[in-house]
Amino acid sequence: MSIGPLEPPSVSEAGDALAPVAPRYLSWPEHFDTVSDVQAAWDRALATHPAADRPTLLRADALARERHEGQWRRGSRTPYWVHPVRVTMGLMQWGVTDPDLLVTALLHDLVEDTVTTPGEIRGAFGARPADLVVWLTAPDSGLAGDAVRGYYRRLLEQGPPDAHLVKIADRSDNLRSIQALVMRTGDRYRQWAGAYLNRTQWQVLPLAADAPSPARVALVSAMADLAPLVEPVGFTEP
Repeated sequence: MSIGPLEPPSVSEAGDALAPVAPRYLSWPEHFDTVSDVQAAWDRALATHPAADRPTLLRADALARERHEGQWRRGSRTPYWVHPVRVTMGLMQWGVTDPDLLVTALLHDLVEDTVTTPGEIRGAFGARPADLVVWLTAPDSGLAGDAVRGYYRRLLEQGPPDAHLVKIADRSDNLRSIQALVMRTGDRYRQWAGAYLNRTQWQVLPLAADAPSPARVALVSAMADLAPLVEPVGFTEP
């Protein structure tokens, strides 16, 4: 299913964005983040989805937009809600139709980044999305590294495959957004992006071993496309 022009170009099309200083601002990163484009793609995606599930997805989308109000994607004025919507459309592209998984994708950052509780999600959408969102809620990055390592170890060893799939979709979209950010801003975020890419190697890439092929390809492709754009850094853990 085509969801619109939301994929960054290949690295070979990056042009002056690979320059070490003051890269030319390219049009495509803004296009990638444009609210109207994401909304239009989301409308098209919903139109092809079973009608019986659309009201539930729209309720989840509305809750995510409400709770993420005032939050923005890093380094931009792109409202945060475009991220869960793109994660959901990514799952749809992989052939996912399970409404619980799509609701989970829309709500996956609510407990981690807003005042929303698992109980609220359970009451509004049922136990399965609520439980999956809990699995997808990582510890605060300011906590000791052991807590973060322990979370990803538990997710890999004990987490349900459905949580792995949503986490892969989440990280794939983050990597694509970071690719756009680096191409738009040059050196400013390159070192941070390199550290994020390295963390992805031990945090999320292992989850892809048993994931469906489209998910594996999406994650590895996003990692490969970002790699030439970032400042090389050593292997890092939190």
